[in-house]
Amino acid sequence: MLLAVDAGNTNLTLGLFRGERLAALGRVETHPPRGAFQARAVAAFARRRAGPRLSGFVFATVVPALRPVLLAAGRLLGQKPLEVGPGTPLGLKLAVRRPSQVGADRVLNALAARELCGLPAVVVDFGTATTFDCLSRRGEYLGGAILPGPRLAAKALALHTAKLPEVRIVPTRRVIGKDTVECIQAGLYWGYLGMIERVLKESLREMRTPEARVILTGGLAPLFAKRLPGAKHVPDLTLQGLRLAYERQVTKC
Repeated sequence: MLLAVDAGNTNLTLGLFRGERLAALGRVETHPPRGAFQARAVAAFARRRAGPRLSGFVFATVVPALRPVLLAAGRLLGQKPLEVGPGTPLGLKLAVRRPSQVGADRVLNALAARELCGLPAVVVDFGTATTFDCLSRRGEYLGGAILPGPRLAAKALALHTAKLPEVRIVPTRRVIGKDTVECIQAGLYWGYLGMIERVLKESLREMRTPEARVILTGGLAPLFAKRLPGAKHVPDLTLQGLRLAYERQVTKC
């Protein structure tokens, strides 16, 4: 079994693969930063779900402070983790100005979309930031767009106003809210939906591929999927990218 960890700004997302199948899924909060606790939590998850069957460990992170946490988890498990980043040879051409600046999660999403969903494609990942990643007909990573995620916008609104509360992100039945909470929820949900639709439209126009597949992933993807007809929801896309990256590196060795 392979342990794959996507270490993001909000959560460590843990996946255990048996072959190509995601057999177990878990999460450990990134905040507050508690390195030893988080390392032990990752190791405990792997021991509980895989035990002696664990044969590999792969991770990627967009948070440099989490790297030692994952290396420590590897030591607890007796594994030498493979770290995946923009410089890892994956057979994916990054057709951008500074390839080293592309987040590891975006590279992994692009790899998994290419291998599992087909080309051309646009991946929309609803994480702490909402990212758009575009793949050409030839499988080149073209770049994309980055927006603050809906939860981040909700936190910012509450932090920088005197009387507006922080709200959960939920679909509302109407745009015209009837109280403060509903007004904020309506603005965030329908406003983000409008941004997503416009960025997608402009991305497809610039790519000149109106037929491109649209793939949704990340924690809030289910809330928007039903409003984006034709889009495919793949909840474990980044973890699948980690699995594919690990297989490529092991095969090369």
